[in-house]
Amino acid sequence: MVNSKKVSYIALLTALASAVYYVESFLPMPVSVPGARWGFSNFPLILAVVSNIGLTNTLYIAIIKTVLGSILSGRFLSPMFWMGLAGAVVSSFSMWVAYKILKNIGVLGISEIGAFFSNSIQVIIAGVFIVKSFSIIWYYPYMLFFGIITAFINSVIVNYIIRSVKIDNFR
Repeated sequence: MVNSKKVSYIALLTALASAVYYVESFLPMPVSVPGARWGFSNFPLILAVVSNIGLTNTLYIAIIKTVLGSILSGRFLSPMFWMGLAGAVVSSFSMWVAYKILKNIGVLGISEIGAFFSNSIQVIIAGVFIVKSFSIIWYYPYMLFFGIITAFINSVIVNYIIRSVKIDNFR
């Protein structure tokens, strides 16, 4: 039997992540880094991880938010879509693994690990498949810098939500 509360929670996180993905496509970056995004749509993924809804459901949220958000923002199947999809899947997986293995890591640690792996895979994909040059590595420090900032902001948002709203732990 499917737990309707869990399904509703997953649907809510997916809708929230997709909406934030769309809205963040309008937010300018302070420095012009082609293809860079803020990454605020990842806070629902962090909520999914710390709510313990499972790896499969967290990956579903990551994939669906990227597909819906890119359709809404007009980037579906563009190079940015593939980079974002890979980043979302890899960061979701790495956050889930960190949460399971490192018991006392906390929300900030989970968020920073997700940002690191997301940015890393995106730079690799850009270098291998899009620009076909590893000179893209010069963007990596900028991506990491903005990733650190966004991961911190995402962790503040998640901690605020956890303190303000009773969130079930789906163990």
